[in-house]
Amino acid sequence: MSVRRCQPLASGVAAVARRLEHLETQVALLDRVRPTNLTRELTRLTRAFEAGQKPSPAFEYGARPVLGAVRSELSSLATARDQSDPEQRLLAERARELELEAALGEQVGEAAFDALARQRFPLPAEPGATRKLAELFLSAPAAVNDAENTGILHDSGDTRDPHSLWSQLTRLLDAERFPVRVEIVVGLVSLAAVASGVVRVRAGARLSEKTARRIALHEVEGHVRPRVNAQRLGGVFSAGSAHASRDEEGRAILLEERAGLLDAERRRELGRRYLAVESLRDGAEFWDTVTLLGQRGATLAAAVELTSRVHRGGGLGRESIYLIGYQRVATALGKKPELEQVLRSGRVTLDAAEALLRGSIELDHDGNVV
Repeated sequence: MSVRRCQPLASGVAAVARRLEHLETQVALLDRVRPTNLTRELTRLTRAFEAGQKPSPAFEYGARPVLGAVRSELSSLATARDQSDPEQRLLAERARELELEAALGEQVGEAAFDALARQRFPLPAEPGATRKLAELFLSAPAAVNDAENTGILHDSGDTRDPHSLWSQLTRLLDAERFPVRVEIVVGLVSLAAVASGVVRVRAGARLSEKTARRIALHEVEGHVRPRVNAQRLGGVFSAGSAHASRDEEGRAILLEERAGLLDAERRRELGRRYLAVESLRDGAEFWDTVTLLGQRGATLAAAVELTSRVHRGGGLGRESIYLIGYQRVATALGKKPELEQVLRSGRVTLDAAEALLRGSIELDHDGNVV
């Protein structure tokens, strides 16, 4: 089964989508909020806390971008869209989201960053269900006997080790013949991240074979495949709909679960991510969040690293979307499993998938894509 358009995509709409893809690379929010001195600062902060000190983080960022022209163009693209057409409406919403990300990029490390981040990565209006899930994940018991956890750790970027993250990613990408390369990056905030045509891997990370396998599945099936498939459909599938990253991360977590890789350690990590963002949005300072994570079972090094990730840029708080997205996607696909094929076909949310299925696209059982 695949997804096909009921009508060919209008050339003007296709051009707008391509333009949004290009502007996204100029906004590059996650690159803007990546500290250039992350590795060194993590070491300093951890050692300081061990010595009974709580110094302020001193993260450094790249040169502040000037994105006024980009924001202006995004605003114009959003305003010019025909709101009566579902795909154009979705592209307008994506343009506004990118405009917000551009504003965030210009305010990294400044006081205005926090308010903008709350708009881009909000917590649920009714957080009770997600908080309950976080607590459930945190109470997950460790497996008594896990034959796959041998205690052997592998360097993430070792190209000669068949169990390394680099090798496992490369095998999956080659098997699918995806035109995507693997790049080792020093100081990457996450262990791996997907961008246009590349999967980036943090240099020097020490991972078990099982953890590397989970990350490889998450990145290739959860993020790379929708991007590759999107090129056949274009439009909002390739440009992305607003909040697509949330549902994309949620589905990637669901894929981990189906593969038997969402173990107790991973569940606890996801629970801590959500609670760390809650603490941030409640006004917690850096060391408040570190203390909270320590109380919830994290080692000091892990608590400092996650807090640095959550507080990056001045409080991005993107880490909440993993649990929020997982909860949304697992619930929705349990009721309407056909929506998953749409999610596999591009960077769209559940809401966008349902809107498009009401007339713009259909599920094609013969495998042809128009």
